[in-house]
Amino acid sequence: MPDFKFGKDQRLLKASDFKEVFDLNTCKISHPKWLVLAKFNEDCSSRLGLVIGKKNVPTAVGRNYVKRLVRESFRKTDFPHPIDVIFLARKGADKLNAKDMALLLQESWCRLRQRCDASKAKNA
Repeated sequence: MPDFKFGKDQRLLKASDFKEVFDLNTCKISHPKWLVLAKFNEDCSSRLGLVIGKKNVPTAVGRNYVKRLVRESFRKTDFPHPIDVIFLARKGADKLNAKDMALLLQESWCRLRQRCDASKAKNA
């Protein structure tokens, strides 16, 4: 039976990790409801950091809803290279229903994979 946990090894935990991705990102995916920043890491697994601000998603229920859907989608996605990803929610991210958000997130992860592959090939 597969392990469906989202452990600490799959999360960005320290402020220095977040700062590194903000400053040195190599891939960027923009959507009207969110922004995804990514950079390659030296670890063996991809990690996710979430920035869901109260200004953009005012209710705790909405923020938790977005976090839950993003984590689930990220956990199910397989990236060919280990990367650190930061997901930044924009206004209205909590207004999408779960089905639409899951579909749009899958689309964003695919675009991120393609851009990271292109970036990796360009730097090789």
